[in-house]
Amino acid sequence: MESIFKVDISPIKDQPGQTIEIQGKIVLPNLTGVGDRLLELINPWELELQVTNINQGFQVKGKMAGSYEMICDRCLEKVRSYLETEITDNFLPANNSCEKEDGDKIYLGDELDLTETLLETINLKIPMKNLCSPDCQGLCLVCGLNLNTQTCKCQQDVFDPRLANLLKWKEQEGGGSDGQSKR
Repeated sequence: MESIFKVDISPIKDQPGQTIEIQGKIVLPNLTGVGDRLLELINPWELELQVTNINQGFQVKGKMAGSYEMICDRCLEKVRSYLETEITDNFLPANNSCEKEDGDKIYLGDELDLTETLLETINLKIPMKNLCSPDCQGLCLVCGLNLNTQTCKCQQDVFDPRLANLLKWKEQEGGGSDGQSKR
């Protein structure tokens, strides 16, 4: 992964408890999200970070905010959304004898590469189901028309022939609309 954002920690490297404040804008690449869906990041993104020397390494805390575009999972229209999220990560030196916890990152020298932290944070905060609106009607299953903008005259009652025996059983044994048997 190409390095996008590095922080020089040399001013606080030998000073436990000291903090570096970072505030500004950052340009991020587009991401491939869950299920290989393209996540277009609208640049720049706002970034506020505090990098603190915690004696055994460095703790990064802060927040980032920006807009992104994805395709609606129902109607395939582009949807622009805004994300504001917290960032928290720990970095340990590569030669550290301390026990590394899940999620801790390793650093070498006098720089923390925050690229993975920033992109991972965004990827984890994007909703699994992306909709243009909660009541999106999606596409017609027959003709593919966007049902949010147009109506079609297609017959929507598509019967699955694999369920024919179940339908026959329901007609013979009964079963009202309330789910109870007619017997």
